[in-house]
Amino acid sequence: MAKKLLLVGGGHSHALVLKHWCRRPLAGVELTLVSDVRQTPYSGMLPGYLAGFYSYAESHIDLAPLCASAGAIFVQDKAIAVNPEQNLLTTAQGKQLSFDCLSLDIGSTPFIDDIAGAEYGITAKPVPQFLTAWQALLENIDQNRPKKVTLAIAGGGAGGVELAFNLQARLTQLFPAMALDMQIWQRGKTLLLHHSIQARRLIDRLLAKKNISVLLDNPVTSIEPEFSPDDNPLTCYKLWSNDHGQSVNAVFLVTQASPAPWLVPSGLSLDGRGFVSVKPTLQSYSHGHIFAAGDVATMIDHPRPKAGVFAVRQGKPLFDNLQRFFLSKTPKPFIPQSQYLSLLGTGDGKAIALWGPWASYGHCWWRLKDYIDRQFMAGFSA
Repeated sequence: MAKKLLLVGGGHSHALVLKHWCRRPLAGVELTLVSDVRQTPYSGMLPGYLAGFYSYAESHIDLAPLCASAGAIFVQDKAIAVNPEQNLLTTAQGKQLSFDCLSLDIGSTPFIDDIAGAEYGITAKPVPQFLTAWQALLENIDQNRPKKVTLAIAGGGAGGVELAFNLQARLTQLFPAMALDMQIWQRGKTLLLHHSIQARRLIDRLLAKKNISVLLDNPVTSIEPEFSPDDNPLTCYKLWSNDHGQSVNAVFLVTQASPAPWLVPSGLSLDGRGFVSVKPTLQSYSHGHIFAAGDVATMIDHPRPKAGVFAVRQGKPLFDNLQRFFLSKTPKPFIPQSQYLSLLGTGDGKAIALWGPWASYGHCWWRLKDYIDRQFMAGFSA
């Protein structure tokens, strides 16, 4: 009987596993992908999609034909539990899927447990729900044509900053006569704490130039619905940071990453925040037949930020080690780079380039980012 490999989640690493599997299928292995979405977003292009540079199709990978090309079974469903002792995955639709080897690439969601009324905010992930809420906001603005809109972003990391630039660029393009107040609410005393002083100074200057307000030492603690003033037909919310309150029309939650809660009772080895602890081979410390990659995984020996660049880099090593597992070969360790080029699109045909202590901003970096992202996506359409 065929051995069963179960991929759970349609993230970047698993999309690359499927791509490589198309070229090097393994006889005697039944491959299945479980994903709650068919169209999986590519994080590198998502800000550009929000700013209007890319279409939905250009910025998403269609998993169904990718699975078909790899000879894999595609199951559109959501994982809600895993039993690594009995080798069973449970889904939201009540399926019980057995496996000999399982790989997790289910990403993360913003941590919002410490925000009262967080259900009134728009979380950056899961991306499909975020895009639905963003589209509804655009339609609401288009129908009501308010004189002014105030938007807040909770979280001053790279994701929150890039989101602020791109949302502002799109709204300014679509509604040039509308006044826009874009704000970033940051928990700490500085933006981009883990980046260099040069990077922070460059981004601070750019935010000021684009009139994006930054409220430092202002964590969002609660969100309350409130009555809209007569001159603003949009929905209004009262945003609170401890004892400081302000009215906004929408708040986007781009706080630190948090894992799926169903991992806790699974019995898998987890780190202090609840992410799957993996060896350099991307195998679970507690269960050698369980692999994990992307945001859901923490490489204990080589900790790195939760960023899409690492999920992409893990794709090929994950593919190789999954095949080596079924061939009874020793898996190979993967050591992620300690420094990497980070390119943040700013919605204006330019991008910020960050590398170690160095930072730069200009058209050339957007052209490079656009080239890299289009090359990545072209590998799936082929």
